[in-house]
Amino acid sequence: MTRAALYDTTGGPEVLYLAEVADAAPGDGKVSVRVHAAGLNPFDAKMRSGFIPSEAPYPRRIGGDFAGTVDAAGPGAVYFDGTPVAVGDEVLGRANGAVAERVTAAASDLARRPATLPVEVAGGLHVAGLTAVSVLATLPVGAGDTVLVGGAAGAVGFVAAQLAVHAGARVIGTASARNHELLRSVGVEPVVYGDDLAARLQAFGTVTAVFDCHGRDALDAGVALGVAPDRMVAIAAYGALEEIGAHNVERAARTAANLEKLAGRIAAGEIVYPVAETYPLDEVVAAFTALESSHAPGKVVVTP
Repeated sequence: MTRAALYDTTGGPEVLYLAEVADAAPGDGKVSVRVHAAGLNPFDAKMRSGFIPSEAPYPRRIGGDFAGTVDAAGPGAVYFDGTPVAVGDEVLGRANGAVAERVTAAASDLARRPATLPVEVAGGLHVAGLTAVSVLATLPVGAGDTVLVGGAAGAVGFVAAQLAVHAGARVIGTASARNHELLRSVGVEPVVYGDDLAARLQAFGTVTAVFDCHGRDALDAGVALGVAPDRMVAIAAYGALEEIGAHNVERAARTAANLEKLAGRIAAGEIVYPVAETYPLDEVVAAFTALESSHAPGKVVVTP
């Protein structure tokens, strides 16, 4: 049996509770993983609240991102590159119901965790990290580009901004004033988000690309500044996609191979990926409350 976070009705964090659920032996191509860290994402909270509808039966488990240790491998369980998975391997990835002591996952969806990458960092990397990689795959940038990143202190925006910096672009990032020094520390030029953003951006010269990683204010500023629609990409302001003509972020780059590559870059110190707070499994309600009420940079992570 495994303790897992569950809910029987939609609502706020208070609807979550812990209970034991049956463990199933991993089938073909699957592995069982002892979870050491499970990162929380806004998507998880939106599912639990009912903002994103679901037909899944109750009780429902919650969470997706995780890192942990393989404790059982089913027949034919291999990584994306064909290497067999072994019991004891340290991995990261995504699986349904990851806020739990144990999960079952498809082996081909997992990346191997570098020994120098803290498990708390690895546990919250899959969704935000691969979304950021997908932003750059949808709209590659490089030397000669000046990129505006909306929500640059958020989990996706922070990684996307750094990837753009390392690709040679000049990067301007919107964030609250308290996060400006964080952005400067990774080579991003900060600007306060909100009303009159386009006017404030005039001081930075010509913007050639826009990454929406928070909402449509960056896209609207891009339109006002004359950025071509095909040089803008959105992960949040989907309602503006058709209106503006910006790219919807593609999904083909969300692979285990790219996750493993990104994990290696973070482990090497090339990319910074902060963890804001960690909570034990018994405090899962407090963890989701923090996720939904705080604007501090970094991931909220549960450590079963």
